[in-house]
This record gives sequence, C-alpha cells and structure tokens, in this order.
Amino acid sequence: MRCCCGHARRPWHGVRPIVLGACMLLLAACTPSHRPHARPSTRATSQSHVATGTSRGVLGQPGCYPPSPIDQWHGLPEVEGTSDQIRMWGLIMVQGDRYQVHVNEDVKIVWRITGSGGLQLVTLDPNGRTHPLQWGPDPHGGSTYTRAGEEWGAGYRFTQPGCWTLRAIRGTASASVWLQIAA
Repeated sequence: MRCCCGHARRPWHGVRPIVLGACMLLLAACTPSHRPHARPSTRATSQSHVATGTSRGVLGQPGCYPPSPIDQWHGLPEVEGTSDQIRMWGLIMVQGDRYQVHVNEDVKIVWRITGSGGLQLVTLDPNGRTHPLQWGPDPHGGSTYTRAGEEWGAGYRFTQPGCWTLRAIRGTASASVWLQIAA
C-alpha cells in the first residue's frame, strides 16, 4: 500500500508512537510515586485516604489545601472524605449552583460511612469553633446510594464563608471533609 507521496505505507507506523505514549501515561498514573503525600495532621495518626479503588485521587486536606473535591454521582454533587481508617462519601443536596455551597443556605448531606458503632458528626467553622447540626444524623433504612457503609442524613447551615471541616466519628475511627463555603 502506498501513500499519496509514493512511499510504501506500513500499517501501524504512525500509530506506534501514540500507543506507546498512551501506555507510558497509564503506567505513570499507576505508580505509587504519582500520588501526592498527605500532610500530617496534629493528631497522632496522619490523615491520609483509605484506598477504595474508586477514589478521584487527591482528596481534601486541613485548611482546604486542597478542599475536598466535589464531583458527581449520578448527576448529584458528591464529596469523598479523607481518612486512613474508614470510608466516607456524601451526596450534597443544595439549591442553585450544584457544586458550590453558600453561606446561610440549608444543606442536606446524605452520608455513607463505613466502620462500626454509633455516628457522631462534628462541624467546625474556619476559626475552629464547633457548630451544631440543623438536624440529624438520621439513619436511612434503604436507598439507591450504593457507596460502601451505612447511610445517614444530616442538615447543615454554614454561617460564614471559608473552609469548614465536616468530621464523622465511628468508634475510634474518623474521616473528614473540607468544604470551601462561598459568600
């Protein structure tokens, strides 16, 4: 087979560099050195991520450096918690801008959290002060939200802009989400 300039065309000749490049990118993405290291927390254990196989990669860190990423699960905004002990996922139910939470709006989060024991949810404002939940946590009996763990719903109202910490505690295990709240 000859190309338009008269040279013999070899099958796969132009494709090899593309395939090789794609393979190298896949291998680089699979190596442990590709993942950023979690910054140590002030607790005795460091806050890193439980390997789930479905993680989006870089998760939230204290002070929103970076904030927990808001992605989507079947069209709904979803956030993944950071922990080296349990798994934590949350569907964020907000009005308007689906991927940004604003000050003084009522927000429901449906949590899926692994581990055992009762659930305690702690909310810390950007200054480290504890704020009560609007309601919950309420256990949910059944759902189509298929992340691992048991399911609860909770109501939040964020009273100032900045980085808020949402922490879930089950027994001695905990996980955290860091949300950047808009004015």
